Formats: sequence, C-alpha cells, structure tokens
Amino acid sequence: MNRKMIFIVLLCGVCCAVQSQTFTVNKNAHSHNDYLNNQPFHDAYSNRFASIETDIFLVDGNLYVAHTPDEINKNLTFKTLYLNPLLEQIRLNGGKAYPDGSSLQLLIDVKTNGEPTLRALEKLLQPVREYFDTEQNKNAVRLVISGNMPTPARFKTFDRIFLFDGRSNISYSDEQMKRIAFYSAPLSAFSNWNGLGRFPEKELLEIRAFVDSIHAFGKKVRFWGNPDTKTCWQAFIKLGVDYINTDHPYELARFLNEYAQSSYRSDDSYRPYSSLPDGENIRKKTKNVILLISDGAGFSEIWAAATANRGALNVMNCQYTGFLQTHSADDYNTDSAAAGTAIATGKKTRNRHIGVDSNGIKIKNIVELLSEKGVSCGIVSNDHIAGATPAAFYAHCSERNHTDSILSYLLHTPATLVVADGGDMQNAKMQELSQRLEKSGRIVCEKIDSLEKIPHGRKAICFDRDSYDTDYRLIEKAFDKCVKRLECSEGFFLMIEGAKIDKGGHSRNIKTCIDEYLSFDRVVGKAMEFADSNGETLVIVTSDHETGGLVLLDGNYHTGFVLGEFITNDHTGMPVPLFAYGQGADSFTGFMDNTELSGKIISMMQGGER
Repeated sequence: MNRKMIFIVLLCGVCCAVQSQTFTVNKNAHSHNDYLNNQPFHDAYSNRFASIETDIFLVDGNLYVAHTPDEINKNLTFKTLYLNPLLEQIRLNGGKAYPDGSSLQLLIDVKTNGEPTLRALEKLLQPVREYFDTEQNKNAVRLVISGNMPTPARFKTFDRIFLFDGRSNISYSDEQMKRIAFYSAPLSAFSNWNGLGRFPEKELLEIRAFVDSIHAFGKKVRFWGNPDTKTCWQAFIKLGVDYINTDHPYELARFLNEYAQSSYRSDDSYRPYSSLPDGENIRKKTKNVILLISDGAGFSEIWAAATANRGALNVMNCQYTGFLQTHSADDYNTDSAAAGTAIATGKKTRNRHIGVDSNGIKIKNIVELLSEKGVSCGIVSNDHIAGATPAAFYAHCSERNHTDSILSYLLHTPATLVVADGGDMQNAKMQELSQRLEKSGRIVCEKIDSLEKIPHGRKAICFDRDSYDTDYRLIEKAFDKCVKRLECSEGFFLMIEGAKIDKGGHSRNIKTCIDEYLSFDRVVGKAMEFADSNGETLVIVTSDHETGGLVLLDGNYHTGFVLGEFITNDHTGMPVPLFAYGQGADSFTGFMDNTELSGKIISMMQGGER
C-alpha cells in the first residue's frame, strides 16, 4: 500500500464526511476464508452474507479449495464446495441467489498462476455462465477475482462475468475501471491495531482518507487482515467501510442483525434541572416523599440515556448517591414482584410474590402504613395497574399472574390517587372493575386532565386511555396534576414508576430503554424542582432491578449516538443505582438493601431518622 498516496489525498482535501448508511448482513457482511468454516458456503449463506470468499488452486487441470498448497484435498474442489451448492440454491429460489432477491457476491482469491487458473474457471463456468452474467441477469451472482490477477490491460481478454478486486497503487483507465468491483487493502498497511480500544488518531486519519478517496471514485472498500472483534466492526461502520471482513460469520451476522435494536442516536436533548444554590433551601422536616422507580434500569441503561442526552441527566444532579442490592428471598436474580414488594414493605420475598412474605402471609406496605398516619398516598405507573411494581404498593397475592385477585385489592387500598395505563379499558373485566370501584366510593376517569374535575376529598383512579399513543408520556403529563392533588397539611407519599425501560431490556431494544429513561428522567427533574420550591420534600430515585445486562460498546456525547449489546433478555443480579435529593437525602447513600427504603422513609416522615 502506498502511504504517500494517502497523505496526498489528505492534502488535496478529498477526505470527506462518511455518508450515513444502514449496515446489514445482506449488504455489508463478507465471509473471509470461508472454506475454513465448519460448513463452507453454508455457514455464510444461511446467514445471508452479501459476499463470500474462497481461495482456489489450479492443480492438474482441477480447481481446488485450500488455504495453502500443503492443505489441498482432492475431494475439496471449487465445484463441490461452492459451485454446486450455489447452483442448487439458485434452483430452489427460482433463479435468485437468495429467496428475497438479495444479491450475492463470490470473491475468488486466485493462488496459482493467474491466467491459466482463470481460463480453467472460465471453462468450468461456461455451461452455467448465465447465473453469473450481471449485465443480462439482474439476479446473477457477481464474481470478483482477487489474488493473482491479470494485469489491467488483460482484463478485456476474459469473460465479462469476471470483475476484479481493485488496488490503490494501480492506475486504471476508464474502461478498466468498469471491471473493478471494489477496492481491497490489508489493514496492516495502515495500522497494527489489535481491535481493542480505538485506532491511534494518526492511523485513523489515514484510513479515513483512504476510504473516502475510494468512495470518491464511486467504488466500495474492503479491508482484510483486520482484527475480528466487535470493536473493529463498529470502527469500520463508523468509517463507512462497505464490506466488513470476518472469519466468524455467525457472530458478525448477529452483530449486524441486532444493530438497529442495539444502536440509538438522539436528534435533540434537554437541559437538566439546575438545583437551588446551597443555603437557599433551608433544611426542614421531611413532609413529602416522591419515590421514582425506573423498572429495569441499571447503571448502563442510565449512562446510555445520559450519552444520548449529550452527557447530562437530572439524576446526575442529585446530591447523594448509592446502590441497592436487589436479590429476592429465593433467587440471585429478582423479578419485579419480589423487588417491588421489598421496596414497598421492607421484607424480602420469593419471586412472583406481591405484598406477601415467603410463606404467602400478607405484609403491610408503605401506602397502608403511611395512610394510617394521615399521609395522602399516590401510586402512578405507565404500566397496567396490575403490573408487579404498582401492585406491590396496594395488593397482596402469592402469584403475580393472578390478575383478578390483584385488581380486587384496588377496592380496598387506602391510596387516595392511583394512575396507570388504561389501554385495555374496553376489556369487559376492566369495565366491570371500574363499576365496582365507583360503587366503593372512588371516582374513575380515563383522562389525566379529568383529575382536576374530581373533588379533592374523593379517592381518584385514572386508567389513562391516551397510552395507546406510543409517543405519549403518561408519567410526564401526570406529575404536576398528581402532586397538586396530593398536597395537604399531613404531607404525601407518591410512588411513580417508569415501567417501559424494562420492556426495552426484555426485547433487547436500546432505543426503548433510552427513550423511556429520558422520559423518566424528565419526571425526576420535575420532582427536583418541586422539592426546591416546597422545601420539605425528599426525592428518591432508584430501580427495582436491571434487565438485559446491557454493555455499552460505543457512544458520542456530541451526536447522542449510543451502541450497546444486551447479554440476556432477562433480569440480572446487578445492584442498581440509588439517587436522593432534597430534605433528608443524606440518609440514602452507600450500599443499601432494597428492604431498607420503606423503613427509612416512614421514620423520616414521622420525624425520626434523618
């Protein structure tokens, strides 16, 4: 590779911004040394690779597939390993390389003398050349010759079905350029990078200049000899490298197939709430507590959201931080039922249990205990009201799936306000429940705005119908109205759950995790602002557990881009962050168990522990 040429490209200003494009297996995946896989051709083909590479040797008139001459096996010919399986697939697909019509490229690396080997290949393909003639057949497989290629002047002497692998140190005429399929280069010509961390800046500039200069010719780019790591694949994507080289087709296929769900870019951001300067918020007793629970959000989910919001969140402005241990009574990994119960009652229980101990015996929750002291209590969630977390604050049941039993506790909860997703209000059982709630003296509405019309002396339940709209942010809209309704002389306790972050972890969709956490964090900002204006309010922010085992692979604080990978679609046993703000926040620091929260809150609201 001619490095001098690269610097000339830089000096001439050819280097330009990489165009945004979507990278997929059927457009960008290249199976390098494919014949070394457990199932040559089939491993890459079954994953719908855009490009498959094989080496060929001409020996005694036969074309063999091997890595070195010493490895030639007379049973492993190009015809048996690649040509026949490919033709069979084309037959099964009605003349197409892939059933969906996606294109396929076959890169043939010629290891023996170029011209004799290509003549033998021409002869072998002559009876079936129609399947490789891209000029006459839109579904044809594209053949690209690499390795020991003829000189550019000799291109025209070979069947036009043969295209060639370009080299940047060769000047091609306009006519010869028509036979160049793309350009390849060894990554070692630019860098000895091991695929971990990041390219050194100087080397990155050279690589970017090379890629951009080839794109300026309207051609695609491939590097070989690259580290076969996710970090390298992501670096190539950012550089706009068109074919991503791998010796591990299954791993690359999964990486690219999940890329849309694993990556996120924010188009805008919001400015977190700025707290009052020290001294302006005079310390008083803790009269009100707002507990915000982000279902499924661990530190990685929070930091992914922070990255998307240009490196800033409201929770980052909380004065005190810590961690909560989340395990249940019977498992290292808790579910939302056991975690919600631990937070609401101060007792560990088995997974799937709501508001009962490990033996199924009812435990009073914080809403019930505080209500006995005259504290107004509210339960707000953007999940269904029978969801495990909100249910833990009003119900008592040994099985989280016993929805009817759980919902029946709404008739008895002392909570003065309940708000949740009412998307299924047309369900007959929900309509029947609403009627029973009305008969018990509660007022049921289906719009957040309707809360303002309900007299303050009445218990209100809102099953919000607007949650059908995927862009609707229930907890953001509900916050001000709920706080206004709960304010009274005896103080209030308000639990707000951002439930849908958990759904992003279960579906391994980073966009859902980030969008939902950003919505949740905006509510955190509202709570912090209220705490400063009120002067007697404690804000606690935490999660019930982490979902998905999210690992952040890349990000950009300036563009809001995030790339992550989920190691599971289930809960993990990781501790979750704990943030506290306002009156008594200094009592919520360090490493705590989730069972400690409710006791501390009750004690502080009664004028005890601070």
